[in-house]
Amino acid sequence: MRHKSIYAPVLENFKDVWNPLRSDSRRWPDVHLYCAKLANLSSCSMFFILSKILKIFIQPVIQPFLLLLAALLCRLFKNRRWARRLTIAAVILPLLYGFVPLSHIPLQFLENRFDVPILEGRPLDGIIILGGHTGYGEISETRGQPQLNAAAERFTTALHLHRQFPDMPILFTGFSGALVPKGWSENQTIKRLLDDLGMADSPNILFEDTSRNTYENAINSETLLSPQPGSFWVLVTSASHMPRAVGSFRNAGWSGVIPYPVDYQTLPSGFSHIWDLPRGLRTMAIVFHEYVGLFAYWLSGKTDALIPK
Repeated sequence: MRHKSIYAPVLENFKDVWNPLRSDSRRWPDVHLYCAKLANLSSCSMFFILSKILKIFIQPVIQPFLLLLAALLCRLFKNRRWARRLTIAAVILPLLYGFVPLSHIPLQFLENRFDVPILEGRPLDGIIILGGHTGYGEISETRGQPQLNAAAERFTTALHLHRQFPDMPILFTGFSGALVPKGWSENQTIKRLLDDLGMADSPNILFEDTSRNTYENAINSETLLSPQPGSFWVLVTSASHMPRAVGSFRNAGWSGVIPYPVDYQTLPSGFSHIWDLPRGLRTMAIVFHEYVGLFAYWLSGKTDALIPK
C-alpha cells in the first residue's frame, strides 16, 4: 500500500498527459509542452524516476552489453548482418572511449563554459553549494564516518569560501540523488563533517534538505533564502555540471547567480595524453550524464537554453 500511495500521483499525471496525445494525433507537435507538464510533479516525480532509469542505459560500461543483447536478438531473428555489426560495435565502442580526445573534447567544452570568478571586492549576498559530493549514505551510517566522493572539491571550496567570507551565509542544498535513499542524507553527512572540523555551530551555515535534483536545488533554495532583486549569490558546483545548474537557477528566478566552477576533469585546452581506457570510460559517463541532462531539462522546461552561458 505504501508504494501505491507514493507512485499514484505519478501514474495519474502520466494518464493526464498520455490520453489526450493518444486520442488526438494533431497534438503531437506540442510534445514539448506535454513533457514540461509531465515533469511538473512532486518530489517523487516521474521526471526523477525516469532520469534514474535512463542513467542506467547511458553508462558507457553498460552500452557494450546492450549492443551484444541486440546482436543476440538479431541472431535469433536470422539477421546475421546486423548481428555481426552490433557485435563489432560492442567491441570497438569502449576502445573508442579510451581515445582521450574523443572523450575529453565534449567535457572540455562544458568545463570551459564558465570561468572561475574573482570575488574579492564584489558585492555578495551569500554562497550556495550544490549537493552531490557526499559518498554512499548507507556506508557513512554503518561505518560511522562521513564519506565524500570524487566531487569533494565542492565541500572543500565551501570551507575555503567560508573562511574567506566568514560573515556571509553559506547554504548546502540537497537531500539525496538516490532513487531509494538509504543511510545518512547529504545534509546529515555534511553536518557530521562540519562537526568533526569544529564548525557545526556556525550561525551562517544553512541547510536545504529536501532537494533530489538540480532543479529542485534551485526552486527550494529560492524558497528558503528569498533572494531580493539585485542580490548576488555565488553558485558552487562541478565545472561540467555548471551549465545545467546555471540554467536551472535562472529559470527558477535567480537573477544574480555568480558561477564558481570546481572539480575540473580536463585541461583548459589540449590533452596530456592520448590513450587511457579507464579514464575515458569515467569521462564519457560524465559526458552522457550532463548532455542528456541538459537536453532533458531543456525539453521539460527546466532551463530556457539547451546549453546555458
